Amino acid sequence: MPNEKSNTVSVINTTTDAVISTVPVGNVPVGVAISLDGTKVYVTNFGNDDIPGRTVSIIDTATEEVTSMNVEEGKPGKPAGVAIYPYEQKVYVAKLLNGKVRAVDLITNKASDIPVGTDPCGIAITPDGSRIYVANTGSNTISVINTVTNNVTKTVNVGVKPYGVAVNKNGTKVYVTNMESSNVSVINTITNEVTDNLTAGKDPHGIAVTPDEKWVYVANHNTPMGTVSVINTTTKDVTNITVGKNPCGVAVNKNGTKIYVTNSGTTDDLGGTVSVIDTETKTVMGQPISVGILPSGLGQFIGSVPGSRVETMTTLTSSPNRFLVGESRTLTATVSATSQVTEKPSGTVTFMEGATSIGTETLSDGQAILDTSLLSNGSHSIIARYKGNNQFRPSTSSSFTLIGQDLSSKKSVLEHPIVAGIIIAVVSGIISLGLYIIKKKYFS
Repeated sequence: MPNEKSNTVSVINTTTDAVISTVPVGNVPVGVAISLDGTKVYVTNFGNDDIPGRTVSIIDTATEEVTSMNVEEGKPGKPAGVAIYPYEQKVYVAKLLNGKVRAVDLITNKASDIPVGTDPCGIAITPDGSRIYVANTGSNTISVINTVTNNVTKTVNVGVKPYGVAVNKNGTKVYVTNMESSNVSVINTITNEVTDNLTAGKDPHGIAVTPDEKWVYVANHNTPMGTVSVINTTTKDVTNITVGKNPCGVAVNKNGTKIYVTNSGTTDDLGGTVSVIDTETKTVMGQPISVGILPSGLGQFIGSVPGSRVETMTTLTSSPNRFLVGESRTLTATVSATSQVTEKPSGTVTFMEGATSIGTETLSDGQAILDTSLLSNGSHSIIARYKGNNQFRPSTSSSFTLIGQDLSSKKSVLEHPIVAGIIIAVVSGIISLGLYIIKKKYFS
């Protein structure tokens, strides 16, 4: 799930419920969509005043390499929700500031803007890919888009400040959280009319429907203790589960046994974490999972990735850690599997200083060695990032500090005018004294 203040995406193994890697993306990541085959993750970068939002980061789940897709040529649109056509032919991105949804054809690379309501935010697509439902936060409506024509076919009035959108498994109902109404609107997808309004907590944000369609889970963002409302879709009864502070995003795993809730509050009050709910007992499982700063997760951020890859660990060494500028420094990255396997990890390792690549080397017998003389004067925090492959998962080392010293930038003591003057005076004095002694001894 995306971490807005860390500009990263945390990758969680839903079997162990542990973070297995962290992927750097764009500025202020918010929305998430995972392709049907699990090979790609699309993350919207909402942006801020310093770096406006214009892009979607596309993560390759096999290698965790990131590419960027521009979704705005003009004024920054603040990309929010994102949805993928089931067969990954199209991507739809809600642009909050522009009142438009960007439709990108991934085959032809052609893009077009679809006018919707004011401040479009959450977005979801029906399982058959025929319709897109967009929550227009500023106009209290849902826009229904035909994915064949990319036209809005109907505008549905819902509650006040709609935010999150979820579609049930068979595509017959759409559930919409209304932040200022503190409820959930239920839309019949055949008639595209609101058929019910379900009670939720204060300021509901993220929403998810279990695969059996019996339960709806809603994150109540501004409840004092931080709660998730569990709504029985038959009886409409509501129970609340306490999670972390300011819960925001909600997602359900494939078989419907777990619900994942992002807690976006501060670290002191279970913010920067993810709570896991057991859907059978309706209780929180164990301790929250620590992720990045201000996790959000607008959309279904839990998905299945093809194949089972071996976890790896990367370490970085260089000895000694001090060097003279211009001399070669050897960086050694060692990549090992964290479980018993006969093969050693293969592939490439990229050595990074911040966002800058120093160089990439190929693993040989589990090690990648880079010789570089390009490091400048001062302190350098270096990491090694293993790319991974179809068998082994990517991993990143802890940072290693190298300190360079540029002697050529320091003037010799002899070059200092005062010191040089003193030395000249002393030497002159010694010479004069020697001449005086010789004169007295031999010529007096």
